Amino acid sequence: MIELYHYIHCPFCLRIRLSLGLLDLPYKSIPLGYEDEKTPLELTGVKMLPIAVINGKPMNESLDILKKLDIKGELNLDILDSHGEKIDELLGRLGKPIHNLAMPYWMYTKEFTKESREYFQKKKELKRGPFNELVQKQEDFLEELAPLLKEVEALIGPFMLKQRDFTILDIMLASHLWGLYVVPEFQFSPFLHRYLQMVKKVCNFNYHQDLWDGTLGH
Repeated sequence: MIELYHYIHCPFCLRIRLSLGLLDLPYKSIPLGYEDEKTPLELTGVKMLPIAVINGKPMNESLDILKKLDIKGELNLDILDSHGEKIDELLGRLGKPIHNLAMPYWMYTKEFTKESREYFQKKKELKRGPFNELVQKQEDFLEELAPLLKEVEALIGPFMLKQRDFTILDIMLASHLWGLYVVPEFQFSPFLHRYLQMVKKVCNFNYHQDLWDGTLGH
């Protein structure tokens, strides 16, 4: 059985959860508290998730994990040879406004305890500034995000980067966009909402499962 150590909100962890659903691979879900340094350090020597334990061997780096798991080529990982730089560049531009909008809300979900919330806020504010200031700048971030999402919509037809088949590109994009559902002031366009719900269905994905099934905090 694959063991997956992950943060529920983390887009790189979501890549693995979506991919495991698509590949129909059973796994043991082990959500960690953000303040837990001991577990990832013992497993891989660095505090970085996701970590997948496959045949007793722990691995991190999401794409390395997927290369190990995608034995039949169902994720179409080869497409990253030609389109990897473009998707990484796009996700880099999306990441800043998405995280600035979502982080102050993520830390108040059931995923976080008081201890993990304080750890998360202290660490993330070093890079992004006080969360209360981020909330006050929401309109700026929403304005920054709007043209980027229009750009994303233009790239989907029927799948990401105009591909005819579902690929890892769709999973990478959906993983980054999904966190915006937590922001009350934000609403996806009907087009992007339908697209994300399609990805959810294809990947048999349930974002909230680990929040309510009793595994959280193990």
